[in-house]
Amino acid sequence: MSNFLLFADATEVINILTIVVLALLIVICLVVCVTNKKNPQTTKSIVYGGACVAASFALSFIKVSMTYGGSITLASMLPLFIYCYVFGVGKGLVVGVVYGLLQFIQGPYFMTVPQFFLDYILPFAGICLAGVFKKVMPEKGAIFCGAVLFSILRLAFHIGAGIIWFYQPDGVVGTLPIFGDTAGMSAFVYSFLYNAIYMVPETIILLAVLWYLVASKQFFTLEKMLTKVKDEPAKQD
Repeated sequence: MSNFLLFADATEVINILTIVVLALLIVICLVVCVTNKKNPQTTKSIVYGGACVAASFALSFIKVSMTYGGSITLASMLPLFIYCYVFGVGKGLVVGVVYGLLQFIQGPYFMTVPQFFLDYILPFAGICLAGVFKKVMPEKGAIFCGAVLFSILRLAFHIGAGIIWFYQPDGVVGTLPIFGDTAGMSAFVYSFLYNAIYMVPETIILLAVLWYLVASKQFFTLEKMLTKVKDEPAKQD
C-alpha cells in the first residue's frame, strides 16, 4: 500500500512538472509571436504548428482502446504529418516532441527515464522525417514512404519501451489477443506483438486517409497553402 502511495505521489509530481513545462513552451511561443512581428513567416509557422498539434491531439481521443493497452485512432497523426511534410525536420521535431508530451499528460505512466523517452518522446519526434523523401522520388511516393518510415520508427521505439517494461528473466507470462498464451515468450517478441496489434491498423488507417487526400488532390491543396506560409518573405524595415 505504501509503495502504491509513493508511486501515486511521484506520478502527481510528474504531472505537475509536465504541465509546467508545457505552460512554459506555450509562453515561449506567445513571446516569439509577439516579438517577431517583422517575420510573419516564423509567427505563422508557429500558429499552424500549434493548430496541427491540437488537431492531432483531439483526434487521438477518437479511438478504440485495446483491453491490454494501446489504441487505434482516427488517423490522429495526419495533421502533424502534413505539417512536418511541408515545414521539414526542424519545426517538425518541435511539434513532434510537444505532441509526445501531451500524450504523456493524457496517460502518464513509466518505469524508467529511457522508457519514458522511448514511449512518449522519440516515437512522435520521428514524424519530423515525414518529408525526407521529397527530393529523391516522385511526390506521391514520397508521401507514402514518409508515412511508412514514421510508422516503422514509432513501432520500433515502442518495442524498445516494451522490452524495458515487460522484461522478465524467465519470459513474459500473460496473454495477447490473437496470439493467446505468451508463457516463456521473450520481452522482445512480446513487445513486438503487443505493439504491432494496434500499430498495424493505426498505420493502415493513416495510409488510407492519405491515399484519399492524394487521390482527391486535397493533400496538394493543403501542401500549397502551407508552403505559401513557409516561403512567405520576411517583412523588411
